Amino acid sequence: MKTMLIPVDFTETSENAINYAAEWCSEFDYDHIILHKTFYNSVFDNLIPSNEYANINEDYFPAYRKEEMEKLHELKENLNARLKPGIKVSLIVSELPMLRSIMNVLRSENVELIIVGSDHLQSSNNGFISTHVINIAKASPVRVLIVPSISAFNKIEQVLVPCDFNALQSLERLARYKENLPKRNKMELMVLNVDQKDKHLQKDSTGNESETLLHEYLKNFKHEIFYSNDKNIITGIVKFLKEHETDLIVALPGKHSFLYSLTHKSISESLYRNALKPVLILK
Repeated sequence: MKTMLIPVDFTETSENAINYAAEWCSEFDYDHIILHKTFYNSVFDNLIPSNEYANINEDYFPAYRKEEMEKLHELKENLNARLKPGIKVSLIVSELPMLRSIMNVLRSENVELIIVGSDHLQSSNNGFISTHVINIAKASPVRVLIVPSISAFNKIEQVLVPCDFNALQSLERLARYKENLPKRNKMELMVLNVDQKDKHLQKDSTGNESETLLHEYLKNFKHEIFYSNDKNIITGIVKFLKEHETDLIVALPGKHSFLYSLTHKSISESLYRNALKPVLILK
């Protein structure tokens, strides 16, 4: 069973991620969606240090919990109404902190993809899930799809792949991903190398070898190589997005990943909250 996991918090951003996931499910032949909700309230972490109060919502706010569960079942019903017959929707709730709970689900279920919504930079109300996007992306051992709150689903045809020519072996992940795609999928890759010193214009033997190796890795994809001479890798990627129609960004390991340096939260947060297109992080 091909399974995806969607953490929910009942914000518009979270609901948009669910709507996007419904279309993604059909596009890429998923047959099981897990909606995940944690009742752990970290607001109390600084007030009550004892772990015995971890279930504070359940113990002290039964009305709140009942209302949240009703919302969760309503989400499930609405999602079921949008999906093709045969696609299963499950609910998983937890009293654990969100990241720990998600990791537990990944261990117990055969999850292939996590879909999370992210608030746009102009949003004044950050959702609970959205504030944890970087932590989820960093910790997850499976692929993570980050869906901007202002992004609606488009058929995935034009895909941007920022790529470091010094780490082309990371393209192996993309080659393996191809094996799991439906045969009908015809996505085309735009491989972007931010070449700050215009080395590609020199066409020396090293550059030619890199291009040859890249074409070998991506021989099963229709693809084209683009170059940017921007002095800043991230700026070069963002400028490219403004100039080319793109349905999806695929982030590979390495410094040319769209969400590179996940430990630098300010950089990563600025990127994903400014992005107008979904970002798929391969693992």
